[in-house]
Amino acid sequence: MSAHALLSPSSSERWLNCTPSIRLSETLPEIRRASNGLDFAAQGTEAHRLGEAKLRLAYNQITQEEYDVEYESIKNGIYWSEEFENDVDGYVVYVRSQVGSGDTILIEQRVDYSMYVPEGHGSADIIILNDHSILVIDLKYGLKYVDATGNSQLRLYAVGAVLKYQEQYPDIKTVTYTIYQPRANNISSETVSKAKLIDWVNTVVKPKAKLAYIGAGEFMAGTWCQYCKAKPMCKTRAEQVAELAKIDFRPVQLMTHEAVSTLVDKAQGIVTWVSDAQDYLLEEAVNKGKIPKGYKLSTTVTHRKITDPLLASVILNNKGLLKEDLFEPAKLKSIAQLEKLGSKGQVVTWLGSLIARPEGQPKLVKDNHSAEKDFS
Repeated sequence: MSAHALLSPSSSERWLNCTPSIRLSETLPEIRRASNGLDFAAQGTEAHRLGEAKLRLAYNQITQEEYDVEYESIKNGIYWSEEFENDVDGYVVYVRSQVGSGDTILIEQRVDYSMYVPEGHGSADIIILNDHSILVIDLKYGLKYVDATGNSQLRLYAVGAVLKYQEQYPDIKTVTYTIYQPRANNISSETVSKAKLIDWVNTVVKPKAKLAYIGAGEFMAGTWCQYCKAKPMCKTRAEQVAELAKIDFRPVQLMTHEAVSTLVDKAQGIVTWVSDAQDYLLEEAVNKGKIPKGYKLSTTVTHRKITDPLLASVILNNKGLLKEDLFEPAKLKSIAQLEKLGSKGQVVTWLGSLIARPEGQPKLVKDNHSAEKDFS
C-alpha cells in the first residue's frame, strides 16, 4: 500500500467535485514554489510533528528521552519560533481537554475506508473513542479559515475510524469531527449520526470515487482548483474565468458601493487564475526555454546586503566612524545609510567583499524591443 492514497482525504474536495482531475494531475509535474518562499506545507508538517510528540509524551507513548530528541530537532529547524510553539501548545491543551475519563485516545492513527473508495486510506491526527461516540480532531496550521461543517476530509477520517473500531465499540451512535486552527483563531465542529455518515459515504462518495479512480466524469472548476496541478492550463477553469469577466455595467458613470463590492468579489477569481497562469509560464520559460511571444526572462532587483554585520561594524569603527552612528537602534544601518557617513564610495571600499547582492529570482517581463519590431 502506498504512503499516500490516490483518493486521499486531503484531496477529497477536489476529486468529489472534479472527478477526472486526480488522474490528469498524475501526468503533470509538481507545482513550482518560489525558492525564497515559505513552504507552508512543510511548516504545517512541523506543527503536526511537534503536536504529536507533545501528546505522545503526555499519554506515555514515548519516553522523555525520545521526546527531547524530537523536540531539539524541531526547535533547531527553520519553522520553530515561540509563537509556533505557543500555537501547538494550545492545540495540545485543547486535545487533552476533550479526553474524558475512560476514553481512548489515538494519535496519528491510520484509517482505511477502501470498502467505499478504491485504495482509500489516510492518517487522522487524533481519534478519541468511548462507548457511544467518536471524536476526530484535525490540526490546521494555515491562516485561511477552514470549516468543519460538511468537510469531506474530516468525514472520511471519521468513516475510517467507524470502520476500524465498530467491532470494539458496537454501540457508537454519533461522530464529531473538529478542526483546531490556532492561527485563524478557529475551532469548528460538526456532529452527525453514524447512520448519516455511512449514508453519505455510500450515496455521495462511493459513486464519485469510482469515477475519480478511473479518471472519468466531468471537469468542474471551483475553490478546489487551488491545489490542482492542471489549474493554469485547465480549459474548464479558463471558461469559468471568462464567465466571471462578463460583468453587466449599468448605464451610469459611478457605480454603487454594492456594485464595486460585487466587482471585486468576481475579479478575485480572475486575479487568482492570472497568477497561476503567470507561474506556469515562468516555470516553462525557466525549465524548458519556452518564452511567450513578446516577453523575455529577467531577474528581480535585489538590494545589497552586508554578510557579516558585526565584522562590518568593527571595520567601520576602526576607520573612525562612531558606533552610535552605525546602528539603529540595535542593528547595523543599511548600506545606503552607512554611505552617508563617509565620502562617496568610501564605505563600500572599506567593506569590500562583506557587501553582496543576492541573486534575483527569475521573472517574465515585456520585451519592448520585440514590441517595437512588431510595430515597425
